[in-house]
Amino acid sequence: MNKTTYYIIGVLLLTNLGCREPFFPEISDFEDNILVVEGYIEVGGGTTQINLSSTSSLYADGTASRFPSAEVVVLGEREGRWSLQSMGNGQFQLSENLPENQNYSLSIHLENGERYLSEMISPLISPEFDISYTKQEGDVQVYANTRGDEQSEFFLWVYEETWMYRTPQISYFNYDDASGNMVLIDQEDLTYRCWNFDQSRRVILEASSRFEDNRIFQKELLTIDSLSEKLGIRYRIHARQYVLDREAYVFWEGIRRNSDDIGSIFSPLPSAVSTNIYHVENPDIPVIGYISAGISREKELYINRDEVSPWRTVIGDYQGCLIDTVAIADYDQKFGQGEYVPLYEDCETFPCSGFFASTAGCTDCRIRGGTTIKPDYWIDE
Repeated sequence: MNKTTYYIIGVLLLTNLGCREPFFPEISDFEDNILVVEGYIEVGGGTTQINLSSTSSLYADGTASRFPSAEVVVLGEREGRWSLQSMGNGQFQLSENLPENQNYSLSIHLENGERYLSEMISPLISPEFDISYTKQEGDVQVYANTRGDEQSEFFLWVYEETWMYRTPQISYFNYDDASGNMVLIDQEDLTYRCWNFDQSRRVILEASSRFEDNRIFQKELLTIDSLSEKLGIRYRIHARQYVLDREAYVFWEGIRRNSDDIGSIFSPLPSAVSTNIYHVENPDIPVIGYISAGISREKELYINRDEVSPWRTVIGDYQGCLIDTVAIADYDQKFGQGEYVPLYEDCETFPCSGFFASTAGCTDCRIRGGTTIKPDYWIDE
């Protein structure tokens, strides 16, 4: 066992002793900064994306170091050298068409001079797949369905989610402090409708050889809990399917077991996992990650609320939203100081006596982390 494995076992033993006083083991910079490589080399016209980060101390704030200035290159076994473009935050991309009929390796040159190289990787072509869903006991389950063969036995899926949500109240006006007047908001600037996003956070694996005719039927990707806002209006899932070789499958199965026990991918690992990436000058330096190559497949699925009805959405942030009225004489006090947001004019009596009002949290969907900018890929009903 190498130095890192001994360190991990030692930490586990100390944890199980249940000491009453906090214990802070001495951890070297070497062990705190293990390179983490995530990604997939897409051949045949897809987009290759590689993410570089490093592990951090058990007592750090959880923010991994990134390598935005690294040089990342895909090398063809017979011909070709393709440099990936840095997208910032340790992300690198390549959109060129890589030939399918050769093997590849990944070269990484960090800013500090450290060099890493992957073993040669044979591209694997994923078969087509589809996505389905069912509603059971109030929850909605989303599945992947595919069929493998002798060349396509081990599968990995990842996904991204997008959903639309709305605020309970709509603000059509802004209050102008200088003039004391209400200004009508342009339609495209209204803040009542947002899109929010999430992505897969667990490792989803399957081996087709476990099933009759190599058919993988309803492999669960995720469960959307009843009352979730994701299905409150319209929901989209975009899933991608990869085929892995046996060694990559073993790596990801190790990551899956560790993350299920600890809570996240690439958490401090309680057991060593294999890798096909090594330090060029010192192969004993540990690396976390396993690079695969091939042609992946992607699918998207939209689900509308009426397709899973009855579906009662509950957004806790909006449970206390009420409408109040503000008289003209109180505009500066209520609207000018940000206590209220104007909705629309109160004209129940003539002449109009003021404005209906609510709070920013009940009228601006961006406060909950969403965006009012519709994603380019979003398809309306």
